[in-house]
Formats: sequence, C-alpha cells, structure tokens
Amino acid sequence: MAGITITGFNHIAYPISTRHHTLPLYRDILGLAVIPSMVDGPAVIWTQMESGTMVHPIESAEPGKLGTFHLAFGVESVPDAIASLEASGIEVSSSGERHDGQEFGFINDPDGNRLEFASVNDRKVHGRICDEWGVTRNGDGPPSRHQKSDAPIRVLSVEHAAVPITNRKRAVTFYRDVIGLQIIPSMVEADTITWFGLPDGSMLHLVEAEQGNAHTYHGGFVVEDFDRAVDTIQQLDAENIRVGDRLDDRRALHFDDPDGNHVELVSNNPARSGHRIADEWGYTKNV
Repeated sequence: MAGITITGFNHIAYPISTRHHTLPLYRDILGLAVIPSMVDGPAVIWTQMESGTMVHPIESAEPGKLGTFHLAFGVESVPDAIASLEASGIEVSSSGERHDGQEFGFINDPDGNRLEFASVNDRKVHGRICDEWGVTRNGDGPPSRHQKSDAPIRVLSVEHAAVPITNRKRAVTFYRDVIGLQIIPSMVEADTITWFGLPDGSMLHLVEAEQGNAHTYHGGFVVEDFDRAVDTIQQLDAENIRVGDRLDDRRALHFDDPDGNHVELVSNNPARSGHRIADEWGYTKNV
C-alpha cells in the first residue's frame, strides 16, 4: 500500500524469564552479538546477527509470567507508514524516537499480534555502551559489541518470522492490502500456512492456530553449518526438537529455547523455486 515501504525485518522480540537463564543460548550458542539497547527499559536486551537484523529478548516484568512477542518491520519512512496505517483505520498505539535516532511505531494486527515499524539503526551518535549481558548505560567509550568468537552455531540472517492467526482471509487481507506484502508459494505441505515475501528475500509466515496458541510465533534464522547446528542443539537436550526437509530443498531445525519459545534454524543452501504456485489467499499447489 502506498506509504508503507517494507525493507525487511528490523528485529524479532522474544519474551524471556531472565537474561541469565536464556541469553546464553542466543549469545554463546547461536553466536549473536550483544549490543547496546537504544531504549530506556532495562528489561530489553539487544542482540544482532551478521546481517544487521536483531533479536530482542525481553525479560519478564513479573516472575513466573512471560510477556508478549512482537516483530518489527524495517521501513523506508516511519512517518509515511504511520500516516498510511491511520488512513486505513489502524490505531497506532505508540510511536517515537530511540537514542540512536531510530523512529518507530506500534500497532496490533487483527489477531492481536504486536507489530512495529522501525527506521534504520544508528541514525545519530548516541554514546551508549553495554556489558556482555546487555545491561546498557550512557557512556563515552567505544561502541560495545560482545560476541563469542567460538560459538558453535553461526547465525547469518533472518529467513522468516511466523505469527499465529485465527482467520486466514482477515489476516491475509491485512498483510497483503494494508501492509503491502506479496504472497508467495508455500514450500511446506500445510494448508494452514501462508507465505509472504519481503523485498530483502526474507519472509513472513502466517500460521493458522487456535486462539491463544502463541507457540507458533517464531523466528527462522539462516545458519552457516546446518548439520553442526543440529548436533549442537541435540547435545543441549532442548525441548521439542524436530528436523525436516522443505519443498524448496532447504532444511529446517525446530526447537524450544529455555523459556519455551519456538526457534527455527534453516540451512544456507540456495532455495529451489518455480514448481509451486499460490492463489490470492496463499493456498499453494505444485505445477
């Protein structure tokens, strides 16, 4: 839709219990760099993969109860995106500017999934520094970046993010006609999943699920060495490990992080395409 120009994902946010319980998976095993947070909320940890896209683990504000997921689309212009959303009758719940000059705006999709639209990072000098746990303060030292050089898994980029929906036509209409994403053929044999392509090659997957089932929300991350990733996660004895092959010849590893969040790792081989087609609602078949 005019006014919203999606570039890719800015970040994916996972709710966690505490940073000491869960951050080691993302930092020490998946190899994401811990960088200074550009928000004042101390619960938010900023981690970054090689592509520049981020994962934000967010500590629980209440012991024993996790918060909510959200994903952030990168856009060329946040003011234009906000104006376009409001013109479509979408309420923008909050908006503003972060310490590095990044602009943002939040909305909810028709199923209540929290979405963010954000401009690029590091638009101005900020002087923020952090320790290896993501605890951030204002400072005057060199930019902080804490990354484990010996992490067994090397995460390269976001391949997709998935959100749960309860009404396919309502959700597809929103993401296709209001947000402006393009339906692409699904490469899994499941009529309950709709695939959308983003301009940078990443994807959004809408997963039809029972209301309240947040376990379908996840990020799919491309890794350099898929076989090593499988071996590493199996040795961790993670919950709900599943390995499968997709119809585009990519392989996928599913598992839960220490707080039960769904994580997916995807192989880095070229994806095969052209043998499947999708209709206007994302239903896909072979040709």
